Amino acid sequence: MFEAGSALCGGAPSMNALIVGRVWAGAGGAGMYLGVLNLLSVNTTMQKRSLYMSGCGVFWGIGCILGPVIGGSFSDSSATWRWAFYINLVLFAVFIPVYIFVLDSYQPQPNVSFGEKLKHIDWVGVVLNAAVYCTFVMVFTFGGATWAWNDGRTIALFVVFGVVLMAFVVTQYFSFLTTPANRLFPGDFLRHRSLILLYISQACAATSLFIPIYYIPVFFQFTRGDSGVEAAVRLLPFIIITIFCTMLNGALMPKVGYYMPFFFISSIFITIGGAVMYATVTPSTSNAAIYGYSVLMAIGAGLSQQAAYSVAPAKVAPNRVPDAVGFINAAQIGAIVIALTITSTVFQNVGYRHVAAALKGLDFTSSDIHAALAGAKSAVFASAPEEVKAKVVEGIVKAISDGYILVIVAGAFGLVCSLFLKREKLFMEAGAGA
Repeated sequence: MFEAGSALCGGAPSMNALIVGRVWAGAGGAGMYLGVLNLLSVNTTMQKRSLYMSGCGVFWGIGCILGPVIGGSFSDSSATWRWAFYINLVLFAVFIPVYIFVLDSYQPQPNVSFGEKLKHIDWVGVVLNAAVYCTFVMVFTFGGATWAWNDGRTIALFVVFGVVLMAFVVTQYFSFLTTPANRLFPGDFLRHRSLILLYISQACAATSLFIPIYYIPVFFQFTRGDSGVEAAVRLLPFIIITIFCTMLNGALMPKVGYYMPFFFISSIFITIGGAVMYATVTPSTSNAAIYGYSVLMAIGAGLSQQAAYSVAPAKVAPNRVPDAVGFINAAQIGAIVIALTITSTVFQNVGYRHVAAALKGLDFTSSDIHAALAGAKSAVFASAPEEVKAKVVEGIVKAISDGYILVIVAGAFGLVCSLFLKREKLFMEAGAGA
């Protein structure tokens, strides 16, 4: 909602306004995500909670399907891309009566004032944690693409990232300006073998989920000339199978009791799916083959996407359950940021080299090459000879395929971690996640 309002100032969108709007939208999205988990925990019985939690995965999947389709439709229509943001205002207006009149108010600390609650937040940890991810993204976004890797500005960003990361670790370890109970990151969990393995497993699952979500549509846009809507539709097999396997995991794992096999099987599918996407895909690969490969990754991602949210709370004391959920959330969100940042860097740098080689000897600038990587409607695709465009697309597909190396790595790490998980049977409910 705030993103929409920020982008609507003037005829042409201001980049600063878009950035500010996205920050507000991100804050709202994070609050909604964690808020839903809390509301479901408070307003459902123990018997029904797993059903509602699994339902979160279903609606998340529906959003992944409808979001790009609706947004792409607006972008391709006379309504323009702005309605992709305006629609948040419509949804807010429709559902606000539910928030006000239907949902019960819940105060976990009714005798503590709002000001006291604010004091309990680890503000130093919050700021440093945000700074860690911001500097990490900046380093690998600007490095190699905007600035050379040996440029002083790139080196300075690396230094700042290292300093901020060390500051976050030190302040969390010594609970600087906070207490161990209120610190942002529950560092004591790092002494718990199972929780560390679950943290890594969740990071691997998130990596295997979001790289295909981002790059499968990009592949079809470059190789098939798809519009935004058509490229989003191509993602349907991956999303639908992921939703199904997420629900399957949520239904079966509490009945089976053993959680290790789900992580093990998931990692095998992730590794195989990532390997075939990396090793075999070319611009001429059939649509059916791409769908089949994506289904392999979807099975793996779905079987493990919510599993850690169910297991981790069962491994800690009841009063530490929120910390356990936050711990797994940190793995999920952090892995998404890191994975997409790294693959974007690979795409920009490797893709640039491939496209530059294909255009060697022609009158195209460095800006033209970057524009070609940004979309199929660039000057390169508009004026280059057909045989040259084919080589450009081939180079871009190679760069996309290189990004799936990270999916292979995630699958391999997940497989190793699964082998070290305990072969124990837990009495638990299906948990949150997705």
